[in-house]
Amino acid sequence: MNEMVNEQIIDISGPLKGEIEVPGDKSMTHRAIMLASLAEGVSTIYKPLLGEDCRRTMDIFRLLGVDIKEDEDKLVVNSPGYKAFKTPHQVLYTGNSGTTTRLLAGLLSGLGIESVLSGDVSIGKRPMDRVLRPLKSMNANIEGIEDNYTPLIIKPSVIKGINYKMEVASAQVKSAILFASLFSKEATIIKELDVSRNHTETMFRHFNIPIEAEGLSITTIPEAIRYIKPADFHVPGDISSAAFFIVAALITPGSDVTIHNVGINPTRSGIIDIVEKMGGNIQLFNQTTGAEPTASIRIQYTPMLQPIKIEGELVPKAIDELPVIALLCTQAVGTSTIKDAEELKVKETNRIDTTADMLNLLGFELQPTNDGLIIHPSEFKTNATVDSLTDHRIGMMLAVASLLSSEPVKIKQFDAVNVSFPGFLPKLKLLENEG
Repeated sequence: MNEMVNEQIIDISGPLKGEIEVPGDKSMTHRAIMLASLAEGVSTIYKPLLGEDCRRTMDIFRLLGVDIKEDEDKLVVNSPGYKAFKTPHQVLYTGNSGTTTRLLAGLLSGLGIESVLSGDVSIGKRPMDRVLRPLKSMNANIEGIEDNYTPLIIKPSVIKGINYKMEVASAQVKSAILFASLFSKEATIIKELDVSRNHTETMFRHFNIPIEAEGLSITTIPEAIRYIKPADFHVPGDISSAAFFIVAALITPGSDVTIHNVGINPTRSGIIDIVEKMGGNIQLFNQTTGAEPTASIRIQYTPMLQPIKIEGELVPKAIDELPVIALLCTQAVGTSTIKDAEELKVKETNRIDTTADMLNLLGFELQPTNDGLIIHPSEFKTNATVDSLTDHRIGMMLAVASLLSSEPVKIKQFDAVNVSFPGFLPKLKLLENEG
């Protein structure tokens, strides 16, 4: 990704009113592209997210020999199957996508395809040792700079099954192991610390790959890849993207917003639990069941929100939403805390520090801790220029914070939002206009 230097002036006031959909879920789009590419035949992915991160995943599979066509709101994936993948003769560029980098580290190790994975400056700073350690224990031939950073150099090897106890509650690490395990002649057992998002497991089943999950234990069978079949997949709206509109409606007087077709997988729905605990006016309807359940979500402005302690198993269920949840907590009637969130340090930025730094610049009162934040009731006091620091979720969180200001707010490097939500600002303005 090119260095993002643009500035965006956000001048939006409430109330926010109307009905919207948000882009397809980023986590599921990545995995759908990967699994459809592994399966020989044609798979169609409906309503995928076509942000920059998912395009990096698509580009890499095209280099491996997969035909992927964009057709309005769907992707048609026509794959020769994993056995016919080509050896790439160039570096596989993952851009800003940690999901692409970490999951493909496992998948390419399992495939035994000689390759190099490398991303942008941000990815070059994000730790990869948490993925390299379990993959090496599976006999993967994979190396990084200082065994921790990209580029990752992968060479052919015979993958072995492992019995692995997770060191962190990370869906990316778990998924890297699961993708590598598809090619092992032995079973693999993973024991999680806490439940993390389970899209890889549910989507394995959708593409006919056997996998067992009970409690915190996940078990794969030997050479599970042989069962894969092409499949069509409908990507629900991304709850991580919906989170910005949920918070925007809750904190903006007079607002009444409905978001349709949002994925509410119980391993991802922490923000709904948190809003309910805080007394926020939120309702779910039109619920569907299945491997990836969905719902319409109605949110109305709620004054006098209750403070909350966010910790333990609630954290991985809301990890990507915590920056905008921290903003929400500034509008509570007492002090809130976020604990057990060390994982925020290894996102696109150290989101503990960037959330506190940027919101404090605007006059809010947040204290970073080693594993989270202490958030005091506080108001927007100054329209200082702030910066996404190339982190898409920080950029969108700051845009939502601007709703609490009576003056426009300038955000540097706002283009970062295109990583996960192209069209974010027009959608926010649409609700303002309808309001």
